[in-house]
Amino acid sequence: MNNQRKALAAVDALGNLLRKEIAAVEGGEFSQLVEYAGEKARLSAVLEKQLQENPQAVSKAQLSGLKELILRDQQHLQQAQRATAEIIQEVTDTRERHSIAGLYGRGGAKRVNRATPSQSVDKSF
Repeated sequence: MNNQRKALAAVDALGNLLRKEIAAVEGGEFSQLVEYAGEKARLSAVLEKQLQENPQAVSKAQLSGLKELILRDQQHLQQAQRATAEIIQEVTDTRERHSIAGLYGRGGAKRVNRATPSQSVDKSF
C-alpha cells in the first residue's frame, strides 16, 4: 500500500472512529470512550507519520472535514467532562449534608442544617 493510500485509509478510519465516539457520548455510553482512546491515538500517529512523509497525500477538503469532526468530538467530550464534574460535586455535597460531619460541628454542637435557605419577608411599605 503506498503512502497516499495509507494516509487516506487513516483519515477514513479516524473519521469513522470519531463518529462512533460522538455517538457514544450522545448515547451516554461512556465505557466505550476508553476503548476508543487508544485506537484514536494510534490512528492519529499513523496519519501524522504519513503526512510528514507526503504532505499532499490528503486533500485540504478531507483534512478540513476531519478537523470539523475533531472539534465536534472535543466539544462533546468537554460537555461530558463538565457534566461529570457537576455530578461528582453534587454527590459530594449531598454526602456531606447527610453525614455526621454535616450535622455536627467540631465542638459537637448540632449545626443548623436547612435544605433550603430561610426566606426573609420585606416588611417595608
